[in-house]
Amino acid sequence: MENKLKESYQHSVDKYAVEVAALKRKNNGFITGELLSFGAILAFVICYIAMDEGSSHWLLGAVLALIAYFNIRRLDDKNKEKIAHLSALLAVYQNEIRALEGDFSSFEMGNPYQNPQHAYSFDLDVFGRDSLFHRICRTITTGGSDALARDLSLQTPLMAEEIARRVALQKELAGDEQQGELWRMEFLALGERNKKQVLDAPELANSHRLHVDMAAEPVRRVVGYRKIDSSAVAEAIRKVSAMAVPAWYGSKASLLLGWAFIIGVCSSVLLSVFGVVSVNVPIWWVMIQYMVVFFVCKRTLDKIDSHGGKLRDQLVAYSQILQLVARRHFRSELGQQMQSTLSEALPSFVQLEKILKGYDRRGNFLGLFFTDAFMLSDFFLVRSFLKWKNTYVVKMEEWMDIVSELDAAVSMADFRYNHPEATDAEIVDGFPVLFEAKNLYHPFLGAKAVKNDFSIHDDNYYIITGANMAGKSTFLRSLGVNYILAMSGMPVFASSFKVSRFQLFSSMRTTDDLTHGISYFNAELLRLEQLMQFCKRGELRTLIILDEILKGTNSLDKLNGSRLFLESISRMPVTGVIATHDLELSRMAESSPGRFHNYCFEIDLGTDVTYTYKIQPGVARNQNATFLLNKILERN
Repeated sequence: MENKLKESYQHSVDKYAVEVAALKRKNNGFITGELLSFGAILAFVICYIAMDEGSSHWLLGAVLALIAYFNIRRLDDKNKEKIAHLSALLAVYQNEIRALEGDFSSFEMGNPYQNPQHAYSFDLDVFGRDSLFHRICRTITTGGSDALARDLSLQTPLMAEEIARRVALQKELAGDEQQGELWRMEFLALGERNKKQVLDAPELANSHRLHVDMAAEPVRRVVGYRKIDSSAVAEAIRKVSAMAVPAWYGSKASLLLGWAFIIGVCSSVLLSVFGVVSVNVPIWWVMIQYMVVFFVCKRTLDKIDSHGGKLRDQLVAYSQILQLVARRHFRSELGQQMQSTLSEALPSFVQLEKILKGYDRRGNFLGLFFTDAFMLSDFFLVRSFLKWKNTYVVKMEEWMDIVSELDAAVSMADFRYNHPEATDAEIVDGFPVLFEAKNLYHPFLGAKAVKNDFSIHDDNYYIITGANMAGKSTFLRSLGVNYILAMSGMPVFASSFKVSRFQLFSSMRTTDDLTHGISYFNAELLRLEQLMQFCKRGELRTLIILDEILKGTNSLDKLNGSRLFLESISRMPVTGVIATHDLELSRMAESSPGRFHNYCFEIDLGTDVTYTYKIQPGVARNQNATFLLNKILERN
């Protein structure tokens, strides 16, 4: 399946590479045409000036050459737009090929979302390099990254109906018979086109907004790309919306007065031309009108630009996203709902973009003088802003949140498309804790994974024993990661997967904190206390996944403490899967045979260690630490 998918992506890469190369060759022709037409303009103008007879022909030639120049420029601009668009699509497909090869460096890692105190995300490698987030994330906005991170770290899972709605949207975005994958790739291409290059290494090191490429040793330069910054746009909109603009600008009286001044100044010019009034009248009128309009409106317009001017490109990017959404015919319920809500958003972003472009044109002093003096352009710009603010500003953040959710859904749809071997989970209601999987495996392992069947039932505990490197920790993470995928509406890595909604808590990767004087053992105790508090306050029942309880103490104390903890936690609304090297802990199945169950990962010891990575009922018989240490001693 992976080879077929890679071939499909490679076909698109080859196609777009050829098209981009052809357009670039055409671009060279346009440049030549522009130079020739510009030279022709100069030649015709010189001949017009130098020649006495037939000069009108030279003037006509200059006009025709000028028309040709502008037409070539227009075609050149369209060609450059096509190059930018197809180059972005080319980059998207190239990134996907690298991802299939195990290289996710083009995508965001999600380091800022790492939280050792979270119920499960730190233990299950949800965020960070080569994490679940790193493999899924294709978001083009920072808001989309935040939404995806939330979906992967929900401590209270979504309702089954909402999960089903998300599944339907993801399937639609992943590609269907009618629209295929192109819309999704067009969406991702907008991200490629709107990435901003950043060269500030300290900022890169700490920002989740950036994809970072490190140069070879020694590191002399860091190059990063900033996504469309949703939070910066939202903050700018909040500041702009909080601006106090006199309501008078939006009144009918001000509109009538404005048009009266425009008609008045134009009339004074005409009257002076026909000698009805002195030429000084329009001159003074123009000067005074310009200064009044400029200074009355300047403060408001400067505030608008200071809050939103620097984000103009990002506002344009949002307009492009909304245009793409508007062009799609959504069939899923959630997609239609998003599209319906966003239907008003496009004119809002377009209008704000026009306001900011209008401010840009004020940089041309000569143009500003005439437009303010004759057309009151600054006054109408403030009036347009006030109208935009009163009409749209209350909904802007809601629209941006929906775009963020859609952005996250596109990433999850891309993950679904790239993993046709995965299957949809069956989410069941009416069961406190239910987890039944056939041929389950960890998504990071791919084709080399060994698949296992496993079932978890409410109020039961599963003690898993086995030698070092036998597969216990990977199996525990397989349980957790596939549950996260199922609750996010993404496909899971099993041939069948039935699961209920419950809370998840893990303790697998406890670390000390020397800065705050917390030892490893103390950190373990704090994590177990956090677990118990989490289970008490939760609305749903909890599945706990533990890897070696109390690793930081001696064997006997560890065994007694582990047994005490499990006896205590078993009186709470909790189900558990616990991996351990303490074979004695498996005796809890003898004292509570209906609730505690033993499973193991067995190994074979011969001339070497053979790992099966298959889980089976019972207690592990073979250990490998002494065996492997003897091998090392023999070699040395």
